Amino acid sequence: MDYLDRLKIARNRKKMRQADVSHALGLKRSTYGMYETRKNKMDVETFGEICRLLDVTPNQMLGFEPWDENE
Repeated sequence: MDYLDRLKIARNRKKMRQADVSHALGLKRSTYGMYETRKNKMDVETFGEICRLLDVTPNQMLGFEPWDENE
């Protein structure tokens, strides 16, 4: 599992759709969707904003800190 898989799980836990995340960040839904499907790479700032929105830390999403994806 990589950070994009973890971000998708975190988004689903918050009961957010891709459209919800993209709207909150001022992105096109297709842009955010391409991040999750690995068709486009996000910059570090966007990654941090997504983590804040989803109430997770970048270190958790990168696998450097414990995070229970089943919670």
